[in-house]
Amino acid sequence: MPKISSKSKKIYIIILLSVSLVACLIAANLFSLLIVKTNNVAEKVSSTPFEIYFISLSKSQVKNESLALASEAQKENAAGFVFQNENYYYLIHSAYINKNDAQLVQNNLKTKNDKDSELFSIKFDSFSVLGSFSADEIKVLSKTLNVFLDFYKEIYDISVSVDTNVYNEISARLAVNSSHNNLSKNIDNFSLLFSESTIPAIQTLANNLSLLKEISQSLCGGITLNSNQTSSSLLKYRYTQALQLYLDMME
Repeated sequence: MPKISSKSKKIYIIILLSVSLVACLIAANLFSLLIVKTNNVAEKVSSTPFEIYFISLSKSQVKNESLALASEAQKENAAGFVFQNENYYYLIHSAYINKNDAQLVQNNLKTKNDKDSELFSIKFDSFSVLGSFSADEIKVLSKTLNVFLDFYKEIYDISVSVDTNVYNEISARLAVNSSHNNLSKNIDNFSLLFSESTIPAIQTLANNLSLLKEISQSLCGGITLNSNQTSSSLLKYRYTQALQLYLDMME
């Protein structure tokens, strides 16, 4: 067996060290990529489920029958929105998260106007999105999924303030504009992160957010359905319209 010279040994050692160094660098790079990748975890992000109690002034399986009564209802501060659930069309007076509030208003309608009404509830289940998201994406998505409920709550509070004379026309308009600004910021943050997403649920959400923004803009503009519609009716109409939009999105 030939002897290896001292010079050759040094070269072999240098080569071995170089190979080891390169291997370490590659391993470190792969490890760092693995750490970054674990920040994007496959996850289900869902909206908060809730239940709404509606006061209905009429119920029909023919939409036009309910629509024919809408204008008259809107003169008397009712939403006058024809809400579809399953095979029925309901002419909505107003909508509540708290059942006791709904019952009090229903009783008051009976006492003051001698009007028969129906109280019914709808459970709005979670709308979920599955995907691999960063922590920031999860935060924005979680908030955005709940903007339909948030919009309802904010406009509901304004409508109650109008009905109880806490707000006049000017203060109500300022509150509506503030609500619209909040909604727009949430939608803008969502669009910034998810505009290129190919996830079907994200695309469905984006389309419905655009429609919700249109509802909010119409409310800001004070666009009524007819010349006799009161400001209180318009507020109730728009929050009921938003609830219908959310219900349809989940189907």
